[in-house]
Amino acid sequence: MKSVLIVPTGILVGEKVQETVKIIDSIWFDENFTVTNDNLGDYIKKEGSRLVELLDQTEEEIISDNPHITDFLRQEGFENARFAIAEELTPFRRLINDYINKNMQIKPSISLSSIIREKAMQRTRVLLREKVEARDVYLAQAIKSIDDVNSILNLIYARLSEWYGIHFPELQDLVRDNPQYITLISKTGGAIRTNLNEDSLSHLSDKRRELILQATKQSLGTEISTYDMNPISQLARFGVEILKTKDDLEKYIDESMKEVAPNIQCLVGSLLGARLIALAGSLENLAKCSSGTVQVLGAEKALFRHLRSGEDPPKHGVIFQSSYIHSSKKHQRGKIARALAGKLSIAARVDFFSGEFMGTTLVKELEKKIEDIKTAFPEPSEEQLAQKRIKKKRKRKSSFKKGKRDFKGKKRQKRN
Repeated sequence: MKSVLIVPTGILVGEKVQETVKIIDSIWFDENFTVTNDNLGDYIKKEGSRLVELLDQTEEEIISDNPHITDFLRQEGFENARFAIAEELTPFRRLINDYINKNMQIKPSISLSSIIREKAMQRTRVLLREKVEARDVYLAQAIKSIDDVNSILNLIYARLSEWYGIHFPELQDLVRDNPQYITLISKTGGAIRTNLNEDSLSHLSDKRRELILQATKQSLGTEISTYDMNPISQLARFGVEILKTKDDLEKYIDESMKEVAPNIQCLVGSLLGARLIALAGSLENLAKCSSGTVQVLGAEKALFRHLRSGEDPPKHGVIFQSSYIHSSKKHQRGKIARALAGKLSIAARVDFFSGEFMGTTLVKELEKKIEDIKTAFPEPSEEQLAQKRIKKKRKRKSSFKKGKRDFKGKKRQKRN
């Protein structure tokens, strides 16, 4: 039996005859070569002829601890090549240090252990760099950046609504969407409410424009000068720039998801798909997660509260953002979340391990499953209704103890 071992300094060929074990030959790597799973496959394709010469078309069984070696040897006609059991290579590994000391040209001032350590450090650096260079890591940072941008936008809106609201408080009720409010103040140039007219509000619908113009005439806000309005306008323009940044980030995530995880994107969209990858840490981690783990990603606090205090476990985590779940009836959401998590688990594994696109098939299967759930459970069961009543009762008791309120929610009056 012959063996082929991969060590940091090269490829060693060993031989076992009866009970005698020895290393018979070697192929040394260049000083600048660092072994990784990817570049070892390329190296074997280029230098494989030397390995074939060392084995000399032997008909003996050949074992190796590396799948690149066994695959290459089978392609070259060595039908007896196979992946080794760990214990089979142990006798050969005991001989590695002595063989390298005798046959590899090492300077007397350099020890073998220092060479192996340096090679191991080089390999670690290469693997870390490959890990960081993965596209899914950039996606995770992008979706976290969108969260940061949303926080900034909320702060800008809160400040603008208070600041501009001193002058024109009615506008906040007429324009409730945060980005629209910021954009409106920016497009009007932060104009004083008396200067607002149909031209400055032309980008709005006729009904909204009419309501705003009517509110300017009946506003309860204080008067303000153009000088005091300038910083408000400047803050609104800054908010619009932040909105553009958010749009650019969303476009980047959308384009990147088409390359990194097209099946996940097809199931839940780009933003939610990227958020799942970020919560798992990487696409590889997400692919290794069970469907149950995928289902509760983002609901870790509720899950640990369940484990600690025995409260009801969470039915879904961040996947609640999917329209499949949040647009369904409350009693159906748990079952739909389980079905969606199962398909997401399959999609993540296909995206990571094969890259084949099968998103359309997964969507059809999921929609059929959801339709079956909605047909089978059109209304909540008696058990679910009973649990709901119990929760309401507990909530009332809790509020009664905390706020000293009666069961109707009214404060109890002190007795004289």
